[in-house]
Formats: sequence, C-alpha cells, structure tokens
Amino acid sequence: MRNNPFPPGLLERLLDDEPRVQTEEWNKYHFDARTMRAVVQRSIAELLNTTNIEGSLDATRHNEVMASTLNYGISPLIGGYASSRNWNSLEIKVRNALIRFEPRLIPDSIVINCSGNRQSPSSNGIINFEIHALINWHPHPIDLALKALYEVETDRANLL
Repeated sequence: MRNNPFPPGLLERLLDDEPRVQTEEWNKYHFDARTMRAVVQRSIAELLNTTNIEGSLDATRHNEVMASTLNYGISPLIGGYASSRNWNSLEIKVRNALIRFEPRLIPDSIVINCSGNRQSPSSNGIINFEIHALINWHPHPIDLALKALYEVETDRANLL
C-alpha cells in the first residue's frame, strides 16, 4: 500500500516527542491505510476520554470558545438518568466533538448508533454504541467502524 501524508490531529500538533529536533522526518506523518486507521482510533479514544468545559459556557456568548481547543473533549453525563435523553445527549456530544476535533473524518459520513435499547441505553451504567465514518484518504476514503462502551458513572469511554 502507498503511504500518504495526513494532517495531524490537535494533540499531535500540541505534543512533540522530540522537542529539540527542529525538523520532522519525512515519514513521520506519512502512513499506510492501516496505520492511519489506528492513529485516528487512538485520537478518537483520547477525545472521548477528555472532559470539556461546555457545561460552563453560554452557547451564544461563547460560540467561538465552544469550537476552540479550550473546549476539547466531550461534556460529562454524570448526574443524569440512564434514559433516552442520555443517549441523545451522548450522540450529539460525540458527533460534535468528532466534527470539531478530528479533521481527518469526513463530517457527513459520521454515523453514531446505540447498540442497545435507545429508550433505555444504559445497562449497569454502561452505554454501548458504534461509530461509523470515513477517513479522508487519497485515492479512496478509508472505512472506520468502532464499538465503544461509555461508562456513565466515570465518564470514560473504551473503544473495542
């Protein structure tokens, strides 16, 4: 398979494994499709396990802050009931976070499905869901399919 360059995600831009090196190796951001899928999966796991500040922001007054790096992650569901409202809320939060902070995904391709009952999605405090999307890749997009468990009590997500 051919190695293609990709735009690094937010954390890859902020973190530097070798801060004293002034130039990056050519192949540092040139991956094959399999490696690219793994990089995006890792980025999504980090995104889903980071709590943002959305709950303390006013959507009209802080619209730009909500889309900025200051609001990286998803807002917690702690304190809510395990109901369809939680599923709808989680679905919206995950979708918005992916669109805002994972530029390698094609936004219109993102589909998030509840693996369990939508009316009562939580089983023992865990919501099972799936993320399907296409990774922007040349010459053809790469399919991404992830299964995830979201623990409502701890606000942690595990990708399977």
